[in-house]
Amino acid sequence: MVQPWITIRSSRHALPVPSPLAKQDLRRTTQLATQSADRSWHPATGGNFSVWDQDLCWVSPSGKHKGLLKWIDFLPVDFQSAELIQPCYAKPSDETALHCAVYRADPSARAVMHVHPPHATALVGKDFVLSNNEMLKAFGYKTHDLEITIPCIPNTQDMEGLGRTVALDLDLQLLVLEGHGVYAWGRNPDEAMFRIEALEFLCQLRGLNERS
Repeated sequence: MVQPWITIRSSRHALPVPSPLAKQDLRRTTQLATQSADRSWHPATGGNFSVWDQDLCWVSPSGKHKGLLKWIDFLPVDFQSAELIQPCYAKPSDETALHCAVYRADPSARAVMHVHPPHATALVGKDFVLSNNEMLKAFGYKTHDLEITIPCIPNTQDMEGLGRTVALDLDLQLLVLEGHGVYAWGRNPDEAMFRIEALEFLCQLRGLNERS
């Protein structure tokens, strides 16, 4: 019996395979997922990842420890509809709709990463501003002499609704769900992870300064 969460786009076509570039990005994504799991940024089955590939995206499965991902675990999803391409006995991430929203909004995006770094998750809320630190250059700025407001929205379980309505910051290529975690994207998996690492470092510094 096909499970109710499986949406079938068409059963008349062979299951797609990743392009060579997408396969390369998927392999790199699994390496970065393992590294971030080792940092306790997504314990247990938390976190989700994806790679864009022409007219679809490859999304990490739900219910699997993301530190143990293999590239063949990723599931093909239509990035326009956020629907699974073919029936299978695995479930794509519950947050697939938000990944697809990124790819629809930002033509430069080729990888999306969502993790739960503790300092950013604990500190970032509405109107959270960072300023005057060299690490701001990791977001693509040419100087550290500026203030940036980190995009943050209330947490929600309605990911399909969020995927339809969310307004994304295409300059920072970063979004925080308050008290939940961080989404970041870029032209490749490393670029997406750079943004998360920079934000977590800056939030850790903020926490240290506030305690001193």
